[in-house]
Amino acid sequence: MITYCKTAWGLHLLLRWSGSAFPRTLIFSGASTAIAAALYATKRPEVDADWRHPYPFQAFAFIVGFTVVFRSQLSYGRYWEGRLQLQSMTARWADFCTEALTMDAGTLSSNPDRDLQALRRSHDFAQTLVHLTSLLHAVALQHIRGDWELANLKQYIVTDPPPPLDAAVTTEGARIGYVHSLLNLFLLRGGTRQRHKYNRAMPFAVVASVSPVEVTALGQMLAGHHRDQTGDAFVGATERVSAVYTWVQQLLQDRLNEGGLTRAAPIGSRIWQVLSEGYLHFEHCRAIADTPFPFPWAQVVLIMLILYALTTPLVVVAFINSTWTGLAVNFLSVQSYWCLNEVARDLEEPFVYDPNDLPLARYQYQFNHRILAAGRTQRPVHDCQTGSHHLPAASEESSPKCVTV
Repeated sequence: MITYCKTAWGLHLLLRWSGSAFPRTLIFSGASTAIAAALYATKRPEVDADWRHPYPFQAFAFIVGFTVVFRSQLSYGRYWEGRLQLQSMTARWADFCTEALTMDAGTLSSNPDRDLQALRRSHDFAQTLVHLTSLLHAVALQHIRGDWELANLKQYIVTDPPPPLDAAVTTEGARIGYVHSLLNLFLLRGGTRQRHKYNRAMPFAVVASVSPVEVTALGQMLAGHHRDQTGDAFVGATERVSAVYTWVQQLLQDRLNEGGLTRAAPIGSRIWQVLSEGYLHFEHCRAIADTPFPFPWAQVVLIMLILYALTTPLVVVAFINSTWTGLAVNFLSVQSYWCLNEVARDLEEPFVYDPNDLPLARYQYQFNHRILAAGRTQRPVHDCQTGSHHLPAASEESSPKCVTV
């Protein structure tokens, strides 16, 4: 995700080409402009005669513009829906971890020194819960971006700098090992090799790392294959999220059997509900990641844009006598249409194409901070609780008065 400031009317945005749709569409507008230049050089009277009325072309141009705008709206809707569902998943699972830790701590005796064994079990439960919640969030993000390599799950270290929002920039003076090539400026690259390179450079940090037993269990979960949107096959588990989700539920059940999390049913069921809601939002993100933009619509838009680029020079040459003015109008018209379509192609896959994809590694880093803060927080004792401070009494003017009827 590319972040930017809005100073100086945003003119500095013109200086960045990485992630821009403009250079990726120059080949089409350039080819169309070259056709117009050739027509100007060999202009014939029949060109003016055949295109003396632009109304048929205006109808075609309107249809092309409608299809491009419609795709742009759907693409931005997919992008924003993916971001909202991802944030909802993160919020639910962070809320689940906080509630489970708080409810379990509330089951301890007011004097924990009397039962050191119960205190130790509660401590072990808290440590394991934070780890499994972090792992659950990490494998969910892995699935969303189509990453099946367990080696891309690393240990979370508090002193490590946060992953960058944009993979092409530096983090505290050191690059992360991922540099955009010149080809990335002119092509929207989301192939297998490109994704592997990006995923290795942007791993997900897991609190307390991933144990060898967990790696074995997740690696042998399924022996099948998973095919991404390009048709490339990946060997490995495709339901690791469901597996870790089950581990978390088993941990809660074991803690209940030990005597923890003993709250009234309407209150205790809250943690199960929030955990389930987070998984539901993950499934919404999964639907966006696994379902590409409909092929018939994408194909129709592409064909119309190609025809538009081929026919625009005929109209320009027929109605504009000045060669340079006609070439400029031709270039701007074709470039505008193709740029809008290229932006739509980029945004309709919010988890795939860098640098405009959502920064999932940064979200995992922030999630770890959130749940660790919940696990380490202890409410401070205020003076009101010790009796050394009292709330101010309501004044006579502000207190409600009784009215006798």
